[in-house]
Amino acid sequence: MLPSCYRRILIILSLALMVVASCSPAAKLIVEGGEKQVRDQPRLLKPGPFVLIFAFDGAGYAQLMDALNSGKAPNMSALLGKDMGGGVYEHAYSAPNAISILPSTTIAAWSSIFTGKGPAHTGVTGNEWFVREQMKFYAPAPVSIEETDDVLKMIAEDLVGNSVRSATLFELAKVKSSVSLNPVYRGADIFTALPTTSMLSVATSFMAGNMEQSSEKQNIYERMDRDSVPRLIESINTHGLANLQVVYFPGIDLYTHLAHDPLQMEVSYLENVTDPLVGDVLKAYQEKGVLDDTYVVFIADHGHTPVLKDSSHALGMQPNNEPAQVVKAAGFRIRPFVLEPGPDEQDYQAAFAYQGAIAYVYLADRSTCPKEGDRCDWNQPPRFDRDVMPVANAFYKANRVGGADGQLKGAIDLIFARRPSPPGKDTLPFQIYDGKKLVPIPAYLEEHPRPDLIDLDERMRWLAVGPYGNRAGDILLLSKTGLERPIYQRYYFSGPYYSWHGSASMQDSHIPLIVARRNYSGAKLQEVVHRAAPELVPSQLDLVPIVRALLTTGPPGGTQQPPVSAATAPSATPAAKSR
Repeated sequence: MLPSCYRRILIILSLALMVVASCSPAAKLIVEGGEKQVRDQPRLLKPGPFVLIFAFDGAGYAQLMDALNSGKAPNMSALLGKDMGGGVYEHAYSAPNAISILPSTTIAAWSSIFTGKGPAHTGVTGNEWFVREQMKFYAPAPVSIEETDDVLKMIAEDLVGNSVRSATLFELAKVKSSVSLNPVYRGADIFTALPTTSMLSVATSFMAGNMEQSSEKQNIYERMDRDSVPRLIESINTHGLANLQVVYFPGIDLYTHLAHDPLQMEVSYLENVTDPLVGDVLKAYQEKGVLDDTYVVFIADHGHTPVLKDSSHALGMQPNNEPAQVVKAAGFRIRPFVLEPGPDEQDYQAAFAYQGAIAYVYLADRSTCPKEGDRCDWNQPPRFDRDVMPVANAFYKANRVGGADGQLKGAIDLIFARRPSPPGKDTLPFQIYDGKKLVPIPAYLEEHPRPDLIDLDERMRWLAVGPYGNRAGDILLLSKTGLERPIYQRYYFSGPYYSWHGSASMQDSHIPLIVARRNYSGAKLQEVVHRAAPELVPSQLDLVPIVRALLTTGPPGGTQQPPVSAATAPSATPAAKSR
């Protein structure tokens, strides 16, 4: 549960935003919700097909398929039509083996989905991350800390978009674009959001993680998803349709984390909450007369793995608990688990960022700050032999025999490390520490096969090899998890929840990637997808080329030009709106 001091801070912050709302468009957006014009000069609607992306946060492939096959998700099922087998539907194609990036977690995944680049190139490596050259911690979806300041900045100030170092789909497609709720909206024309009171309520309840009644848990996240669709439709009625529209449903993920029977209750949520909302948006497109001219894409960021909601399996979040205590015992001063340490707390030599099944450990060159009170030079990479390897070895020993309180014993699956690179330089790939030496991932897997860790080497390279790869830490810990293990053998880095994700397991990594178009052949859609994304194993990185191909692909016999009428024309008032 959130300490009373944080609850007071949230209340004060909310009141402060209300005071400045009348003079600040950004504050007005997060206080009242509604929409904001992102681009100074909004684009005009272009002729050609529409693309409507339903972005389902936390909807695993198996759970979405269960909902589609249950007969209780009629809007999505009717759009896809009859299942012809092999991922081909009457009017859709579902890539049967699409995977997420690593970590399979929200903010990093959506940043990669909407850029087509891995985290080492987007610069957004998780739900939270540390930028060593700035000595700054970012937490748009906080896991190891309890402050929610960055949640509000994500909505009002485009915190994630400003952090992304790669071009977004909305910048690359160069068409009129609109985004509802998704944290990545840089380059779009219109962004629609919910009020501060709603966002604060959701963030507070999620961080507390202590709501035991399923009806209470579902209602708060259901309201968020349900409230977003009328605001989106109102924006469409005001500004006209966009060539590219993203409709984001975050409630699926938040609810599943707190659901005591997470996978089955997620299916129920998709059937009872998500599907009707999808139907409302499709109905709006039908009423505008453009549904037949619209490609509909369903995609998710990750799945969920059930875990035990207790302190034994939720690996510690405080400096006096594991794993921070392991690093402290190795001779490092630990960064406090807060968004911004105080002036007298700037002498830390190690920092943590948690991603559920994964933890990042960032290390300083301790020779630059040997005495307590010394501020480290974080522009310098840590020393491999004097800083990195002692910590890797400390975690290896703690995993075998237990640390100070024994919590980590048997909890870590793999420990990754590498020779450090200076900030701004392309980083080297992570290797696996076997207790004696670092072993390249392919060589380790050849000797110790791990078919449960899907495409581990390639996905670790997406995460860690590139100009921003050091934002994944100097040490990376992968906890033991996955459906193939008994639930009592699954661990995660965060406070206690009923499910988590972030790992390379099939359950966390297998995501839906479906392209549908009414009155259009599923086999034809399969051809379009395979031409745009010819990889044997499709991934989230393929959405950008797929959508760009769809925006220029018409039905058989030539491209139809969508009607541009009063319903679809841009607003006659170009001034920015924030309601």
